[in-house]
Amino acid sequence: MDEHFHNPHDEETDEQIAYQKEILSRNFNFLNSSSSSQPPPPPPLYQPFAATDDGYTSHRSGPDSSGGSFAPPPSEPVPESSNSTSGSGRHGLSGLTSKMKGLMSDIKPAVQGTRSLLSLRTQLDRDLSDPTLFPELSAVAKVRRGLELCAEEQQYISARKLGARDRFAAYMGWDPTQIHPDDVPTIAFGGSGGGYRAMLAFLGYTLAMKKVGLWGCLEYVSGVSGSCWAIAAYYTFGNGSVEAVIEHCKKRLSPHHPLSPDAIQQVLSNKPHGEYQTLGPLIQKAKSGLHTVPMDLYAVFTTGYLFLQPDPLLQPGGSAETEIPGYHRRPGWWKWTDAKKHLLNGSEPLPILTAIRHERPWKDWADPEHPFSNEDASTSEHSNARDAWFQWFEMTPYEVGCDELEAWVPTWGFGRKFEEGVSVTPLPEQSLALLLGLCTSAPAGPLSSYLATIQRNLPAGFIGSAINNVASGVAKMWGKHETAVFENHHPLHASNGAYSLTSSFLFPPLFPALLFGVANELEHNFLYHYTPTPKGTPRPPGIENSPKIHLIDSGMDNNCPTYVMLHPERQVDVILNMDASSDVQKDTFQQRVSQIGYRRSLDFRKRRPDLKPDGDPKNPDRFKGLYAQIYDGQLVMQTRPTTVEDSYGKTVTNPPAAPARQDCTMVYLPLLPNEKAVPGYDPSTAKFSGSYNLVWTPEQVDMIIRTSMANFMEGQDTIKEALFNAWQRRRWMREQREQQQQAVAGAAVVGAGAGAGTGPGAVSAGAVQNQ
Repeated sequence: MDEHFHNPHDEETDEQIAYQKEILSRNFNFLNSSSSSQPPPPPPLYQPFAATDDGYTSHRSGPDSSGGSFAPPPSEPVPESSNSTSGSGRHGLSGLTSKMKGLMSDIKPAVQGTRSLLSLRTQLDRDLSDPTLFPELSAVAKVRRGLELCAEEQQYISARKLGARDRFAAYMGWDPTQIHPDDVPTIAFGGSGGGYRAMLAFLGYTLAMKKVGLWGCLEYVSGVSGSCWAIAAYYTFGNGSVEAVIEHCKKRLSPHHPLSPDAIQQVLSNKPHGEYQTLGPLIQKAKSGLHTVPMDLYAVFTTGYLFLQPDPLLQPGGSAETEIPGYHRRPGWWKWTDAKKHLLNGSEPLPILTAIRHERPWKDWADPEHPFSNEDASTSEHSNARDAWFQWFEMTPYEVGCDELEAWVPTWGFGRKFEEGVSVTPLPEQSLALLLGLCTSAPAGPLSSYLATIQRNLPAGFIGSAINNVASGVAKMWGKHETAVFENHHPLHASNGAYSLTSSFLFPPLFPALLFGVANELEHNFLYHYTPTPKGTPRPPGIENSPKIHLIDSGMDNNCPTYVMLHPERQVDVILNMDASSDVQKDTFQQRVSQIGYRRSLDFRKRRPDLKPDGDPKNPDRFKGLYAQIYDGQLVMQTRPTTVEDSYGKTVTNPPAAPARQDCTMVYLPLLPNEKAVPGYDPSTAKFSGSYNLVWTPEQVDMIIRTSMANFMEGQDTIKEALFNAWQRRRWMREQREQQQQAVAGAAVVGAGAGAGTGPGAVSAGAVQNQ
């Protein structure tokens, strides 16, 4: 069993772990050789600002002055250090409630200018109800049921197919007049998980496809985990320019870790809306009735830093003409529906982000509302569950939903409360940062260390140093003391159990109750109480009884987004799967693709199974023929396997899924070393290429971009072979349909002739056949 494809940290090399420790030590200044889980935190580096006659100047006063550091009230002792607390349940949060009671007396001006957290909250309370800022507030979201694609996606497909023949012919080098439009295959491109390694590789392959014209032939792009960052960046601040995103990454990915003090300071102080865009989504989430958990902090600060756009007007030579459209006009945050502008007239492939939910037969549920008592999918309750499976949720700019459940909601309505299929809380669209938090949680890695750093650098009084207790408890329960890196657990679930950061942490004067020991309740369930029932009548068992759904990184199930691209209504003929997993040289993709293929009633078989890499690591042609590998997927409706091997390595009943309706060809694109492009660089084992490393220098970015582009070029002949075969298959299917239609028409004419005689108006079947 390929254990590591859903737990990529198991594949981290000792050199990668050591390198990450070095990076974290340099950025966070908390790692040392002692055995303690975490040394005392340094002073806050995010300093509040005070107004002066000349503008704003930073307070540099000490923690006991008006500089804004959190100071416990006199009745509470100052915590000795963050490693002094217990790591379990309420005991790990001793004294936290009483600390929070006195927190307001210590809140000082916290964000740029004179605005306090309370004034930010006041503004957001007003803005979150303003339909002129958030037009979706005026709309009620409704659940759509069914397997068919939504009307917007169908309209997009129609627009995208206009001109598809010309683009396909240009890429293949054919005369477009010799191609029937119906014979052009539907092509999708998917990217795997693997942190920034996957994100950058996705960008490299995208750049190569654009250069040769293949990108214009794609109808869908999708990603798991790290690749979701690349997709979201391309369709938002990248404005459809992969070159712009790559250049941005070269400037943004170093020298700071996205959750380092310097990065957090940049995000919060970025004009004109830094604190609003970063903290606003958390305030909205609290307003919706959901708990704010550590992974939310990871999400808004990681994405906030990765997507950070310096004010163009403040740059050398900056002017209104150079600014990003809407930069100063929009106080809100990036939203996934922003990508719609790139889909008008079918101008770009339709992007699909992914996340998953762990399900089991309702008779085995832990209680009427929860399939599992512990939402951590890495625990024995999950791994030992009989016939449990992962449901794939997809997020397009149009809808969020799950084809297995045949349930969908508008993307702008996801995150609202629903009752009987209708949203009952008018809220703005959830931020893209929080969506990406669901999709990209695996690279969170040393979350306990991140938490402490985030806390130290938030505006004073926002959370307070008591959250160090939470970080310490997480470290003791989950962390590797020497490196603060999680081991054998999915990082997301460090925020489960007793360590939920509730809305009362964020806004103690407005939400005084502290809730501990609750599960990680991530999203409102849009199917909650979907079926209307008479009063006193029990509701259908299962998901309709769950007020919340728990979504996690889809790499926990499968590290390629094959499942969503095989949606039967999309009728994809060829899937190009770029795999930046750390195990690409271990020939594990057959198991990975079979796991999903069997669910969709497709049997994928490698076309050239005997092709292996050369044993000489110095041979520049060592991986010749392996940069693109074809897997032929044959429809096996009558013999759909009754069992499959799940992501825990167990043989289980084949999970429910809508079956495919046609054969599909997979082209596997593993991120292998390419000695001709970048000598000596192995993307799987290079010390800076670890899945959890979130600091890359411009030179390192360039290395993986060049490797990815070269790999694509090496495999292009194989890609064209697969596309040619798909074109042949579609042509044959069209000809079969036409022959059947002609036969039916001929039979109808013969029947009509038999009834009407053989007069001058009669037409023979042969004549019809020959027309």
